[in-house]
Amino acid sequence: MISPQALHLGPIMLPWSLLIAILSLILALWLTGRARAKFGISDATWNIFKDSIWNALWIGMIAARLVFVALNYPIYLEHPWDIFKIQDKGFHFIGGMLAAVAWLIWKNRQAHIAMLAIFLSLLLTFSMGSRVLLDRSLAAYQQFPQVELSDQHGRTILLPQYIGKATVINLWASWCPPCHREMPVLQQAQQDYPDVQFVMINQGEDLNSIQSYLEKNQLAFQHLLLDPEGKTAQATGMYGLPSTLFFNAQGQLIETHMGEISQAVLKQKIAAINETMY
Repeated sequence: MISPQALHLGPIMLPWSLLIAILSLILALWLTGRARAKFGISDATWNIFKDSIWNALWIGMIAARLVFVALNYPIYLEHPWDIFKIQDKGFHFIGGMLAAVAWLIWKNRQAHIAMLAIFLSLLLTFSMGSRVLLDRSLAAYQQFPQVELSDQHGRTILLPQYIGKATVINLWASWCPPCHREMPVLQQAQQDYPDVQFVMINQGEDLNSIQSYLEKNQLAFQHLLLDPEGKTAQATGMYGLPSTLFFNAQGQLIETHMGEISQAVLKQKIAAINETMY
């Protein structure tokens, strides 16, 4: 399934931002290869260059993760196993990019400088251009969802009534394993961030199933809503579970997160909300 946020292949969600990065890399490499003959670049030099690119990807990803962990070390000291849960997408983009580019330049220090300049310029152009197009296509989903739901007491709740205070909306279901793993994180965050509203919107389940699940796992949320028809997912374009959206007090969408979220990533995204409030 294709959604505004990702390409869904069964249980696997591939965000468009990741696919854009991969396709931009492949296209930049292909065009650089087409131009290499003009600079007299030998096959041996070209093969070293190609190998160094894929190695740079791994080095960049590892560096991005290590920098992120270092910046959030108090949280990871309490939960060291979370360091290896890279599915939380806790990466420091700038740290990883600098490490990857540094490796690429060092590994190809004997190569023609024009080849590196062409490749990096093409990669930047394709990545930035595609990102602009993606942001434009997502513009329709940037507003606070205009959805009418009900709470566990049967009362009608209009989601826009939460505008006026920083809000985290989480889409979840009891049958979803990543949802189950992140629920304690969100429950703790509800206590740690009293100035933020955590709105937990169940997707597609009946009240008895929801209450049974929460009681069994000793979970309690102040704002718990039922969305049996998946209206919120349709309004936000977030069809994968779990999905988390971060809105500032003005109702502007600041961040999104598809998949299981960790304490460190949650802290980072809440900080991004707070930055827009000053």
